[in-house]
Amino acid sequence: KHIDWGEKLVTVKGPGGTGKTRFVKHYARTQTEQFAGGVWFVDLTETRSRKGILQTTAMALGVSLQNSDLDGMVKQLGHAIGGRGPILIILDNFEQVVDHAFTTLGVWRELAPDAHFVVTSREALRLQGEQIFAIEPLPNADGAELFVLRAMAVGATWQDTPENMAAIDEIVQKLDGLPLAIELAAARTR
Repeated sequence: KHIDWGEKLVTVKGPGGTGKTRFVKHYARTQTEQFAGGVWFVDLTETRSRKGILQTTAMALGVSLQNSDLDGMVKQLGHAIGGRGPILIILDNFEQVVDHAFTTLGVWRELAPDAHFVVTSREALRLQGEQIFAIEPLPNADGAELFVLRAMAVGATWQDTPENMAAIDEIVQKLDGLPLAIELAAARTR
């Protein structure tokens, strides 16, 4: 699926272990010259509330929140983001706070029209203008290739027999084609 990275809000969606975070971090590294306001990574893994989104985002951006009420904090952060001009903010692991997307990210998009947001989540945010880029588990052949490449990188050696390839295929199937799980299993083959 083609993704238009020029969109103001892109959600990279997929099950856990499909490599969403790695994917957006790689993308972010390629964009540092494109955004005068910088490229910022916000890890929301431990966040479970609207206040948590605000505090974590403010900390990542180096913004000291002055307001005591949540709506005031949202607006203060939105104005701070807007004051930076063209900026890219990566919001990683948004799935556990998706119910707060409209009252945080939705407001920031209005207050900071030059800001671009890339979100990783297991589900869509359902915000107007959101573009979804779905990352799916790997097909068996690709998963087997990833397993072999990662295992070889850690020094594993084996004969390329039909039995060994069948065992690798079985491992990939049992791991549901999830790249992170495949890489971890391959790393243990030494």
